[in-house]
Amino acid sequence: MKVDVFLRTLGLTKRSGRLCCGFDSVVGKKDTLKIVFYSYELSERTEKNLLYELSGTSAQVIKVKYDMNELGAALGTKPVGIAATEDSGFARLLFAKLNLEVME
Repeated sequence: MKVDVFLRTLGLTKRSGRLCCGFDSVVGKKDTLKIVFYSYELSERTEKNLLYELSGTSAQVIKVKYDMNELGAALGTKPVGIAATEDSGFARLLFAKLNLEVME
């Protein structure tokens, strides 16, 4: 079985306390976020609201190929549709790992 480095890194970010999950949590910290990931399974309405709320910020917003169950399992929680970090180091690492997954 192939190990998904992005999901493992996302879990590491959560364990370090540098990840916030869920719409309300992410929007509440929108001014300090570096990168936001959201599942392709997110409803159109939630996606539209998320993009609207983050439109005036410098946060990079990325739709990922993972469903909410996969994201939740990587974080050790219930299904999660949105995850973000304020930490620039973890943001760069997660972006690099996501690009690695896309390239393979």
